[in-house]
Amino acid sequence: MGGELARKVSSLVALLVVLGIQPTPASACGGCFAPPPPTGMPSVVNAHRMAVAISPSGTTLWDQIQYTGNPRDFVWVLPVSGTPTVELADEGFFEALTESTVITMIAPTPPRTSCGDPCQPWNAPFGFASSGSPVSERDADDGGGVIVHHTGVVGPYETATIGSDDPNALFLWLEDHGYPVDPGLLPVITYYTEHSMNFVALRLSPQAGVDRMQPVRVTSPGLSLAFPLRMVAAGISVDVDLELFVFAEGRMEAANYGNAEVDRDSITYDWAANAFSYDANFDDALFAGTGAGTNWVTEFAADAPLGQLESYRSFSDDGGTEHSGAEDTAVVREALPSGAYLTRLRTRLPPSELDRDLLLRATDDVDLGTQVLVTHELNRAPEPACPTVCEMPTGIEPGPGGRGSSGTSRCSASPVRAEGGAMWLALGALGLVLTKRRWR
Repeated sequence: MGGELARKVSSLVALLVVLGIQPTPASACGGCFAPPPPTGMPSVVNAHRMAVAISPSGTTLWDQIQYTGNPRDFVWVLPVSGTPTVELADEGFFEALTESTVITMIAPTPPRTSCGDPCQPWNAPFGFASSGSPVSERDADDGGGVIVHHTGVVGPYETATIGSDDPNALFLWLEDHGYPVDPGLLPVITYYTEHSMNFVALRLSPQAGVDRMQPVRVTSPGLSLAFPLRMVAAGISVDVDLELFVFAEGRMEAANYGNAEVDRDSITYDWAANAFSYDANFDDALFAGTGAGTNWVTEFAADAPLGQLESYRSFSDDGGTEHSGAEDTAVVREALPSGAYLTRLRTRLPPSELDRDLLLRATDDVDLGTQVLVTHELNRAPEPACPTVCEMPTGIEPGPGGRGSSGTSRCSASPVRAEGGAMWLALGALGLVLTKRRWR
């Protein structure tokens, strides 16, 4: 819109030059160029982020591991079906997912703070239009009742995939092989063992020489719609923020939790606080409806922007390491060759609601994009009363080219006098001639 308006202004000035009518400097009424409307995004939430690509042939889970403490004390355990492939993922994939689905809110047009000059139409006020290493195949009983399916190194991690009918044997194997786990996990390990699940275990290799966690991706054969939230509950004493990006053939939602959306139509912008109400609206959505528990809130749902994800590039803080979304996006393309749909879900669950795994299901709800045009506002400043009609002073004799030889125009709300209409009559006449020529 801004470019089109600029072209119209340039055309008007050129037309005045042809007529011998030179634009005069703006009078004391001044011009008003409104700044762009303010934009905003939800607060940054340090959530446990996961992504999953679901297809009949296989399921890939990405986990952006978060750990507070010495990374060398870190151990990560994931219950899985079968014998999955464990690979290192790129941090750029989660960065790209976050950037391409973040909600951008656009406030109403800012209040006018000054008046334009009605005698200078080209100075009229206007606004701007409104964001790894291969693993070894073992499948052997180590003599302690534990089957070791895989061991190997994936980037900075040492990894093992193990299984057993005896949860105590699994627990002792992890302890004995440098994967010390919280004893509080034993009931959880027992639950998954009773459901014939295997376990992927990761720890930082002592030779890795790194002090930060890198995301991993785990690919299992077959379709899986369950995610092990029970494992998240271990050691949790406060509410935990969870964020899940789901690639599938269509929009997905929680099957065994409540579902909700942020009421975008009720979002407000407060001019005094320079803030949107999105975060408060999100908190309302967490507990919307009649259910007794916490909802999973869908914030984005649309065709996956795979081109944007795979072209994403960033660099580490020291500028030495490049991050990219290309390799992980290729995994999504391979899993869903006919096209992927992306749903972003977020919640904040208390420990009492981490007593069950998350189940997903398809839904036919409509798309949710990233742009929100906010129409409700608070504490808007009053605008000045501005003149809308140009009044030419009396006693001005037309000079060469139609310009007055003396005097200045002034702003007024009174009707236009006859002398002030000459220039616009000339413009109208020229427009009529051009119109007639166009149709000949």
